Amino acid sequence: MTDGSSKVAPSRPSSRQLLAAAMLLLAAALVLPLWSTRMEAPQYRNEEALEVHVYPGRVEGDIKEIETLNQYVGVALPLDTPELAASPWVLGALLLLAVLILALPERARPLGALALGVTLLVVAAAGGALLQYRLYEMGHARGKTILEGVPDFTPPILGTAKIANFTVHMSLGPGGWAYGLAVVLALAAFVVARRERRLATTAAEQEATMDEASPASRFAASKG
Repeated sequence: MTDGSSKVAPSRPSSRQLLAAAMLLLAAALVLPLWSTRMEAPQYRNEEALEVHVYPGRVEGDIKEIETLNQYVGVALPLDTPELAASPWVLGALLLLAVLILALPERARPLGALALGVTLLVVAAAGGALLQYRLYEMGHARGKTILEGVPDFTPPILGTAKIANFTVHMSLGPGGWAYGLAVVLALAAFVVARRERRLATTAAEQEATMDEASPASRFAASKG
């Protein structure tokens, strides 16, 4: 006997829904900043802090002010690197790959989702390695400096570093977080797609078993 108060278990997202969400997040990563840095010093605090935001294909923020200050430590911002110019095309290709995998039939979806997740991870690792190299290069391949005694430095991709009298904070931008979540959803879609295919195979086998047993059942019923 039921009292009408039983709760319906929430449905889990399907592999197609997870892939669609990953696709939308990749689209967001195409237009949002992927990585940001914020520079603070005694004369640059709170709203006056200097910021740089790296978008796919371009860099925005307090570029002129930072380039003027960089004369003191002899560094130059990497604003025209090949990987920066290629990043919109790479993200566009990944978005297209997600669309194609979303259109795959159910039996091919697990492999497609795994391929998307692994590809996103490889691209993220390559992009992170290139960014770290550019940061290393910026802190070591330095020209003449107005301010003497500033040692070479390597800012981390994420975290905080002390450079001269500046405290520099590096972090993912909204686009970077969207990309990271797209990786998680693509890998989750692989797990869910495998379960969906396993359940579909089991259901098909059970149906085939019932179809094979039905003639005998009909014959036994007719004898009765």
